[in-house]
Amino acid sequence: MDKEWQPLELIKTTAKFLAEKNIPTPRLDAEVLLCEVLDCSRIKLYSSFDRALSESELNTYREMIRRRSKREPVSRILGKREFMGLEFIVTPAVLSPRPETEILVEQALKILDPAPKKKKSDAVFEAMDKKMREFITEQRSNMPEDMIPSELAEMIEAQEVKDIDAQNTETAKCAEAGGVKTIRRVLDLGTGTGCIPISIKIMARDIEAVGVDISPEALAVANRNAEELGADIEWREGNFFSACTPGEKFDIITSNPPYVIEGDKDIWPEVSMYDPALALYADNKGLACYEQIIPQAKNFLNPEGYLLLEIGIHQDKAVKDIILAASPLAEIETVADHAGIPRVIVATGL
Repeated sequence: MDKEWQPLELIKTTAKFLAEKNIPTPRLDAEVLLCEVLDCSRIKLYSSFDRALSESELNTYREMIRRRSKREPVSRILGKREFMGLEFIVTPAVLSPRPETEILVEQALKILDPAPKKKKSDAVFEAMDKKMREFITEQRSNMPEDMIPSELAEMIEAQEVKDIDAQNTETAKCAEAGGVKTIRRVLDLGTGTGCIPISIKIMARDIEAVGVDISPEALAVANRNAEELGADIEWREGNFFSACTPGEKFDIITSNPPYVIEGDKDIWPEVSMYDPALALYADNKGLACYEQIIPQAKNFLNPEGYLLLEIGIHQDKAVKDIILAASPLAEIETVADHAGIPRVIVATGL
């Protein structure tokens, strides 16, 4: 190793290098990748400013930066991506989850549960809670009751109270509903990583979710994500509604289908070079999948059901026209993303 590199100096040098390669977020990417190498948070990164990287760490980081300089997305390099406060596995078989798709999930949660079981911010603590349960269970099983330290005993008592409160809350809600839980069914078409149905299942009450994808490789990734995050989802292989049984009904149908026009010069290399074409491109000016999904959706929706679709830039009018051609009395709402671009179509009365 020619010289010792400390985090702050390395981040500054790397960010300059990535900026010269026209990487959109050079400093953020430099920080996130270094956090992965050092297995630490971004806060810890700056508090350990005087820590020198080992030769092995530096070589690993250099390889990551080489890949990023070739426009490979950070999520592809790390093999994971955060979505709705949850961490999803990402492979070359699936589209990397986008922040824009969180808007679709948030709209679904508003419809399903105005006071959801979990908010996005709550999900951040879910993994911590899971690890705490595992720790408590392990410690409790390994020592007699009278030998449990007072601090651990307090943790056990607090967790048991938390579990009882949660159970009592569910019992009360069930009693208010006449002793019968209302299970809402959600169908996600073109599920990819499974980020949409998994997030809904985790964050809303009394949900039965089904995810459909034409790619068995994508379904394998979705299943891994569901297992890692503890979400019980039914996965089906098929081309949209071909995976459904005639007469089967859902309360919400969601989809972030392929909608990019092949050859679109405005698509970033991170997308065009690394996302699977099957999940990205659609014929007929990017509208082919909407033309397939929308006319069939009413056959699988309950009378007061909703269809939620993510759309591309400038596609809102065309998608609305497809909906109205199939269901002239449909009620349609368009929801914009944080940049003010129409991004999600919410339709009912199909």
